Amino acid sequence: MNVALWAEVRRLSEIEGLSQRLIAQRLHCSRRTVKRALAMEQPSATAARLARGSLLDPYRTLIDALLAKYPGLSAVRILEEIRRGPEGYRGGISLVRQHVRQVRPARGRVYQEVLYQPGEAFQVDWGDCGRIQIGNTARRVSVLVAVLCYSRLVYIEFSLTQRKADFYRAIVHALEFFGGSPRKIIFDNLKAAVLNGHGRSACLHPEFLALCGHFCLEAVACARRDPESKGVVEAGVRYVKRNALQGRSEELTRWEDYPKFAVRWREEVANVRIHETTRERPVERFEKERPLLRPLPRLPFDTDEVVSAIVSPLARVEFDGNRYSTPPDVTRQTVIVRATPTHVRVLHQGREVACHTRCYERGQLLRQPEHHLEALQYRHRTRASHIEQTWDALGPEAREFHRQLCQRPVKTTVHLRRLLSFVHLYGRDEVLAAIRLAQQYQTYDAAYVETLLLQERRRRELPPPTPLRPQRQELIDDIELEDPDPGAYDQLFQDREPQEEEDHD
Repeated sequence: MNVALWAEVRRLSEIEGLSQRLIAQRLHCSRRTVKRALAMEQPSATAARLARGSLLDPYRTLIDALLAKYPGLSAVRILEEIRRGPEGYRGGISLVRQHVRQVRPARGRVYQEVLYQPGEAFQVDWGDCGRIQIGNTARRVSVLVAVLCYSRLVYIEFSLTQRKADFYRAIVHALEFFGGSPRKIIFDNLKAAVLNGHGRSACLHPEFLALCGHFCLEAVACARRDPESKGVVEAGVRYVKRNALQGRSEELTRWEDYPKFAVRWREEVANVRIHETTRERPVERFEKERPLLRPLPRLPFDTDEVVSAIVSPLARVEFDGNRYSTPPDVTRQTVIVRATPTHVRVLHQGREVACHTRCYERGQLLRQPEHHLEALQYRHRTRASHIEQTWDALGPEAREFHRQLCQRPVKTTVHLRRLLSFVHLYGRDEVLAAIRLAQQYQTYDAAYVETLLLQERRRRELPPPTPLRPQRQELIDDIELEDPDPGAYDQLFQDREPQEEEDHD
């Protein structure tokens, strides 16, 4: 007789009160079988097994002695020991393992429930939420969960990174949501909080210590690979994954949907449910904890992500996989980039030079039209305006030559730059004299002016000047020399003539 038949016979007789005849009709068995089942206190298989015992019974004392001497002995080794000799055990290992599990005490840690006082602590941790497509970029979504240990009031905030700024910003937002700060913050081995070590020997990040000092929080770091020490928030992270995110792939299709969903879920679901441990609603239990929270400081804590960067020659600065435009006057300069969840600001010497809407897609160029226009004007100014102003400063003849040159189908800047090089080589007066002569012949060309300068040098039997070839032209351009004064040379010759006459005498 199997166990199922024996159990059903007893149930029909004791619970439903059927007679043996009706039981036999319903179960399609003989009345003799029903009578025998009702006479049995336990099923026949169990009774037979108890009657005949087990193959392991003669060896139980030996097994107990082995475990008492060697508590960590495995079932395989025990089987090897009890099989020795001609009278050894001939059964399988399953009976040995079953007996070992009954005799040996359970391994593993014994956990003790930690009871928190109102306003004592809150726990924080990150959770992974899969990926979301933003444009052509797949970004990983994370959620920071913060839970008050006494009331179990929960705050969640989604983020696309787990960097320091995102971690600190979420903590500040959680404290603002709670309306005050507890005495302790409990966290695990996060890179944004722990530089090295773990537990009591953890070396905390200076910026994280600054946040704790701002809100007067005692930082409590958990030991490595010990998630149970912050079991309140671990359960909160699991609850978010199973309740908040499961089955919402059609609802959470864009990154903009996540912040709105976080507010709705914590207000309508998480904080108004009957908590499994406290058997109370977190919002109702929080009313006992609210008066014991420390008021938040008046001065807000700066949670902007701040990095230094060098502006490229194209007037762009890189941040979070994207390029943001800047004014051209800060190219190749070191700037400070301050990023919030919505904007990216570029500061140079304490002055804001650019502000962009933050982009969470990767590999994008975000350029403001005014920066592009300034770059075009700046390029024209450096290549043309400066050269033109320098040339016009030589006098009215130079300005007239410039005006006539603009009316010719030539590149004015190229000719003016070459004429300015003649000024450095021949001197201002010689170049202006050559220009006046070129204007008489109505020839406006830098090459013609150079020809006139060389002809004048040959007429005066002077060698052509030797041009300098500096490695860095700006070193020559920055040199300021006074115009040569021929009287200085006459003075030198006058000083030498009397001395030569005395020597002759």
